[in-house]
Amino acid sequence: IDSKSATMRGASVCRAASRSLTLDVAASRLARRCTPGSDADASLAQRLLAGGRAKHAAVLVPLFESDEAGGEVSVWLTRRSSTNVSTHKGEVSFPGGKSEPGESAQDTALREAGEECGLVSDKVIGCLRPVLSKHGLVVTPVVCTLPRGHRRPCPTSEEVDLVFQAPLRIFNSECASTTYRSEQYVHNDTPYTVHFFEYDDGTQTHVIWGLTAHILIEVAESALSAKPFFPKHLGRDRPRL
Repeated sequence: IDSKSATMRGASVCRAASRSLTLDVAASRLARRCTPGSDADASLAQRLLAGGRAKHAAVLVPLFESDEAGGEVSVWLTRRSSTNVSTHKGEVSFPGGKSEPGESAQDTALREAGEECGLVSDKVIGCLRPVLSKHGLVVTPVVCTLPRGHRRPCPTSEEVDLVFQAPLRIFNSECASTTYRSEQYVHNDTPYTVHFFEYDDGTQTHVIWGLTAHILIEVAESALSAKPFFPKHLGRDRPRL
């Protein structure tokens, strides 16, 4: 593997603009980039799925205003089991999984979120551009919002060890709670950048990386209407989409 690393330590404060972001503003900005849930399998996803070259999956990106963080726009994430899953053991991810026959991306994401952590939303903003994972899955991010005072999600499946929240700003702005680095890999002669965020929530450190980090960077950039403080692609890297 050809790799390149860049490590950047967060500043003592984050940008004022990211702290003042409201959920309504974030949702409005993301809606301009998302496609409706009914169109989730269109365009790129259909082309990648044609001929059986890849299978479809979807993840839920649940945004909310955190009471624990003074109303700051945050996202719920899960940590996969270190023993009860066959892949991505102990890794941070969104709720989600492979689609069942006849399911749309929205159906898949909502079903999996309910099964994994009891998370329910009736306010789906839409779907972001599908991403091709290193395992050959076409993964569609489905973005939703949750109301203030919603029931806190918790593991409801043996596949999930932990559900935790993270501020959306850490995937765009320099923050004291987060250490960022990136590495460049080459797959099939194509270089691509992998991002790593080590987020300290005050009780433990969560390493958010890979496809999950990639999606969060895109969500944060759209919601905050600001480019990230780091380069999204290193050197001659091309996005892995």
